[in-house]
Amino acid sequence: MTRLFITRHGQTEWNLEGRMQGQKDSKLTELGEIQAEWLGERLNEEKIDIIIEEKTI
Repeated sequence: MTRLFITRHGQTEWNLEGRMQGQKDSKLTELGEIQAEWLGERLNEEKIDIIIEEKTI
């Protein structure tokens, strides 16, 4: 069975400021770090054959 995971980055400083993102990276907030850690642990349990990354979706 094919499974598709769609994710996005954790909360960033610019998210909190309501700023547009995509051209430059903004640091993750403390919450964003926790979110990224959780996602990494969750995806580590999956057999993933391919990853496609797009910054400007």
